[in-house]
Amino acid sequence: MKRLLLGIMLVSTISACNNSSVDKKDPNEIYYKETVSINDVPRSTLTFFEVEDSRCPEGVQCIWAGNATVDLALSGVTTEGGVTKHVTMCLGDCHTISPTTGFQVTDTLDENFAGQKYRFILESVNPKARLDSTRKKQDYSIVLKIEKR
Repeated sequence: MKRLLLGIMLVSTISACNNSSVDKKDPNEIYYKETVSINDVPRSTLTFFEVEDSRCPEGVQCIWAGNATVDLALSGVTTEGGVTKHVTMCLGDCHTISPTTGFQVTDTLDENFAGQKYRFILESVNPKARLDSTRKKQDYSIVLKIEKR
């Protein structure tokens, strides 16, 4: 009986290790300050950490279209221990230069993190800009497509 239980535990442990899919809900919406799992083994998470929104409101003629920039915090574990990395993505008029990397901020990002290659695609930043509304950061969400490479 002990061997049978040990065998079942071993099989379920091996099965769990083989599950390396991105654990995301549909339609990939992540709320402000929400943390989601992006990998099981090794364990990695992504947090919608910060948002800056200067997009032109709907129905208004602006000189500049503006943009919405989001900061994502990646956290994971490697053989060297815990690691955290921040990446910035942008939607809209994103001809700005990142102050930390010097590269153009974009809506699609290929990133190696905690031994895994990912592609992050920022599809939308919600809510849309409106003239008649005040937006709090807690009201924001993003639609982020995450692909393993």
